[in-house]
Amino acid sequence: MREPQWHPPPKVSATDALTRFCYSPPMPPSLQAFLLLFVTGALLRLSGLLTKQHAERLGTFVFSISLPATILISLDRVAFAPTAWKVPLAAGLVSLPLVLVSWPIARMLRLPRPTQGGFLLAVGCINSVYFAYPVALATFGDEGLAQAILFDLGQTTLTLTLLYALALWHGSATPSARSSLPRLLSAPPFWALAIMLAMKAAGLHLPSWLQTILTPIHLTTIPLASLVLGLSIGFESVRRTWLLTLLGVMLRMGGGLLLGWVAAWLLDLTGLERAVVIMIAGMPSAVTAVIFATETGLDEDLVASIVALSICLGVALLPWLPQLAALLAVR
Repeated sequence: MREPQWHPPPKVSATDALTRFCYSPPMPPSLQAFLLLFVTGALLRLSGLLTKQHAERLGTFVFSISLPATILISLDRVAFAPTAWKVPLAAGLVSLPLVLVSWPIARMLRLPRPTQGGFLLAVGCINSVYFAYPVALATFGDEGLAQAILFDLGQTTLTLTLLYALALWHGSATPSARSSLPRLLSAPPFWALAIMLAMKAAGLHLPSWLQTILTPIHLTTIPLASLVLGLSIGFESVRRTWLLTLLGVMLRMGGGLLLGWVAAWLLDLTGLERAVVIMIAGMPSAVTAVIFATETGLDEDLVASIVALSICLGVALLPWLPQLAALLAVR
């Protein structure tokens, strides 16, 4: 089954686009399924039937098997525009200013050093694998996912360099011997992306027999990622950090959305590229931030609270996502 492809919306005024956004039709079935599976996962976690350990095991399968298949299949179907280099650059124009703005705020609040680091980490990390990828695929089809992957190229580079370094600098624990660079180079999605980009550069495509094998695996990515996202939700520490958590969520999603708009304007992005960049810039905080916080001795409770609350807010906005996408494509 082929995902619905993105078709540029007809040129309309911003007023007409806003009217369509406010009076929106029902969500597409793909987003309805995403929302249903997320709620199912959250209920299973809250009921105690499944735990964080189950989420980690399922997440490992998605990261190591489903996601590489999705990257190979989706990128094989699309052709990149000459302006594709602008999309990963946009990630830097979003995350770098956001961290630079958040840093003096954290210092002004006189937070303990591990809490400062956790705050910066949660605000700077964007949830790509388990939120932006499935949402972009469900909303825009393969072409949208391809743009999301390009954006994540820039974001992942920042996450494994600048944000990881900030976590080490603020943290109280000695990190594991395995550095961020070997972790990146050994990741299956990295190899899938590297192989696919090399094939695109050479003008090659996946053989039909390999597409036949990978397509059923690729189709599991959205449902499994949605379930993992729900299973990752935990609110145990939100009550103790709720004020700082709200500030972090506002900066991550509200500040990110604003900086995404600025980045799209500076790079003169249009159509699908513009819509994907602005949308992903306002995505929730990444589960990766919790992993880094645990590894480096940051304030794990604060980071987990920002991640959980931002994910819930992002899911709550899903019913308006198709209309928001059309609005974002209007210059």
